[in-house]
Amino acid sequence: MTFADALEPEGTADWLFSIADGRGLPTIDGLIAVENYNHEGRPPEEVAIMEKALSYGARAVFFEAARHGRAPVAQAFVFDASDEPEDARFAELHKRLWSWGGVPLVYRAARGSIQLFRCAHEPDFAGPDDIPVCRPIRTLLIGAKIAEQDVWWNAARIRNGTIWDDPDACKLMLSAQKAAHRTLVEEVRALAKQLSERRLLSARLRRRLLILSLLIAYLEERSVLLPADFGKAREGATRFFEILGDGRALIALLETLEERFNGHIFRLTDDERAALAESSELASYARLVEGHEDSSGQLSLWRLYSFRDLPVELISNIYQLFVKDAASSIYTPPALVRLMLEEALGWERLDALMASDGIILDPACGSGVFLVEAYRRLVLHWRWRNGWARPGVDELRPLLQRVHGIDLEEGAVELAAFSLCLSLCDALQPEEIRSSVKLFPPLADVTLHHSCFFDAKAKGLVKAPIVAIVGNPPFESALPTAGAKQSYAAYSKTHGALADKQLAYLFLHEAMDMLAPDGVLAMVEPAGFLYNQNALTFRHGFFGRWKAREILDFVSVRGLFKKGEADPKIVVVIAEASKPEPGSRLLHAVFRRNGRATAEQGFDIDYYDLHWLANADAERSRDVWRANLLGGSRVHNLIERLRDYPTLKDFAAKHGWDFGEGYIAGLKGISRPAQHLVGKPLLPTSALSAQGLDTAFLDTVPDRPIKDTKTERRFTPPFLLIKEHENLYHGLWNGHYLTYKHEIVGLAAPKTDLDRLEAIETWLRRENIVLRAYVAGISARLFTQRATAILSADIFALPYPEDEDLDLSRNERILTEDIVEYQRDFVRLGTASPVMRRAPDEALDAFDEVFTTQLNAVYARKPLRALECQQWSGAICKAYVFGDGVVDWSDANELRDRLDALLHERRGAGLTVTRITRLYDKGFVFLLKPDRHRFWTRSIALRDADDVLADLREQGF
Repeated sequence: MTFADALEPEGTADWLFSIADGRGLPTIDGLIAVENYNHEGRPPEEVAIMEKALSYGARAVFFEAARHGRAPVAQAFVFDASDEPEDARFAELHKRLWSWGGVPLVYRAARGSIQLFRCAHEPDFAGPDDIPVCRPIRTLLIGAKIAEQDVWWNAARIRNGTIWDDPDACKLMLSAQKAAHRTLVEEVRALAKQLSERRLLSARLRRRLLILSLLIAYLEERSVLLPADFGKAREGATRFFEILGDGRALIALLETLEERFNGHIFRLTDDERAALAESSELASYARLVEGHEDSSGQLSLWRLYSFRDLPVELISNIYQLFVKDAASSIYTPPALVRLMLEEALGWERLDALMASDGIILDPACGSGVFLVEAYRRLVLHWRWRNGWARPGVDELRPLLQRVHGIDLEEGAVELAAFSLCLSLCDALQPEEIRSSVKLFPPLADVTLHHSCFFDAKAKGLVKAPIVAIVGNPPFESALPTAGAKQSYAAYSKTHGALADKQLAYLFLHEAMDMLAPDGVLAMVEPAGFLYNQNALTFRHGFFGRWKAREILDFVSVRGLFKKGEADPKIVVVIAEASKPEPGSRLLHAVFRRNGRATAEQGFDIDYYDLHWLANADAERSRDVWRANLLGGSRVHNLIERLRDYPTLKDFAAKHGWDFGEGYIAGLKGISRPAQHLVGKPLLPTSALSAQGLDTAFLDTVPDRPIKDTKTERRFTPPFLLIKEHENLYHGLWNGHYLTYKHEIVGLAAPKTDLDRLEAIETWLRRENIVLRAYVAGISARLFTQRATAILSADIFALPYPEDEDLDLSRNERILTEDIVEYQRDFVRLGTASPVMRRAPDEALDAFDEVFTTQLNAVYARKPLRALECQQWSGAICKAYVFGDGVVDWSDANELRDRLDALLHERRGAGLTVTRITRLYDKGFVFLLKPDRHRFWTRSIALRDADDVLADLREQGF
């Protein structure tokens, strides 16, 4: 974000009205006209979007500013109503844009009014009788007052991305569950279930016909299949659904398509051909499929979506509905796939790939969603290097041979082939597809292998050099195949036991061995790769052997792979097949939960969540990853220092106390002697809370099996109880005999040590903030496995120096207070957390005090002073001066020109301007950042001060 962006007049929509009233396209950063667009020197991703905009008839595309070297992201298409004045036709266009899902916002500018349509939420265009209606979500009339919360009219906030910092804007405009990409999967799931309940046709044939219906709908809407094609199969037929219910006509159509396209996509087995020819159920099946309504009952499945506009990877994701083991199938969000491929297969790396005979491999390809995206990048790369010419069949087929996949499920390989062939069609014009002969090359057993990955590696099924590996392997603490067992045995012999027998780790290990020298891998892994202490040895070996380039951390992004009640947390490992060099660094990028991530529109990352680590530190440290979740290097240093103190466990063991969790209720058929428990008073776990220990309503231990009884001494007072909760709820009990369960930790001492228990309780109260922050920084359970629960080991690891003090500095206290007050909720809730509300004045004052104090510790002779700040929609600019000086905020235009000139000078020096901007002008320091509290906490002030000091030293100040 530039200062000029922030200084855009608040709430103005003049940039839209200027299009409608004929003044033309205004000059605004990020707003690019479609007409006369010059692709020379532009990023390939931008060119691809501009071509899409042209195909849809848009006047302009609004791009959000690029962040951290990534290509700019398209946020809106802008249309002029004079180009398409009929509402009914524009409703059809809205339907197409919604099905495509490439931009969340669409503006339609007319004289006197602006209409806003959403394309990443529910289908607002859905109307009765299968007829789409023009239904904007918002309309702005010229001269109307724009409310402060109407952020979607503000060009600056679209450009700098702060529009999506606003939870209300996200709620109105974005919804993964209601957008086309997720709803199609759900609608097909409902249809498949309905077909299954009716038991029409065999299960395999039902599935196959439904998949073919999707493919043919795509070809039909793209005019690849014309009415004449259907008429040849059945006289008078003009649509596929007039064929589907007629077995012999359907066989004839599919045989014609197989002859034209090849690739075995439309090929029928003898049994399938016989079943179709003789079926009396096919007409009922066809009626059910064609007539299936969406969940709102308004449009049929086939009328709600524009199949010619649906992304290919979306159809690929229907794989999860048809695999044999549906419980193990995972919907991989296309946004995550794109991000991984962008990071692993940059354009220069693709240059090298195409100059060699190397290939890209997905070792657990499923329906081929990673392969589809890899193929799309290869096609885009070819066009970029060939003057944006469109490749023909002779260019596209060899590119298809560059992507290979392996999967244990035969149905997955079939669908991967289907998806890749669809991708080839996507790169061609309809007339090219119609005129082609045997368009699809055979892929099964050539580039796609039905095999266990470990067997495929052992047998050398993939012959070509593998220069890139991408994918999402299965997460299982099991070895389901003989090949996996053999691989595990070999690993254990050389490296020792593999953490949790985690199959995904084994995939990672074996995949790296398959790469050609300097090849690259991008693989989804369980978050335990970073956060499970059992994985420390595996992680140590991986970082020691391979050059880990990036770790993309999605622990904070809830629901990314939501499956039933489970919500697996993941990271993405990006590594190169070479030995790490001395002094090499890797990037730990922490992604946060926000509106765009939740809606599967993409992933944002800000400057404060980019953490560069020395490879040696990443290899050795057990705390650095969690410290980065909570703030970075200062947090890491604090945790490491506190680890040097004696612990609560050390103290309890030294005095011979009985300590540990309460009893564990038994499983059926398991019981141990429990006379010291059954019938005794029981403290409910909920009775230990922020109010302390509440014994007003005690339970009684029931006479049921008990798995782990503990000792009688553990429940004999006096004892100190601490709940396994992030807030360390605790209470001292010195009354009657009292039992408790395993979610509570007890330290039971002799009566002569009551004063020592009291001292610990006093310590827990006095240092509660610090200890809660410390637990957040070390717990292997918190955030990654449970939202607020911790382990007993975390409690016993609490620093307890007995008669000493922790000797925390003021800055360390600031860190711990921010972790407890803000960071923990931010990890869990992201945009919905309190720290993502607008920064209040008192927070800005506190920021100033910390920031200036830090710098004045170095520049005491001419101290830095905070000046009056300026706030615009979505942004805050803080100004500071060394010594005397003022900033005149009264003339916004003059200030805008001055600050924009400063930025222009620095762009030439390679400065990447992002949402977080620091500028220096003589004795002035400017900080421009989004207006959310997260960017203006006291701990962020410490980090900003560190960065400013480094900048000033570099400038010789």
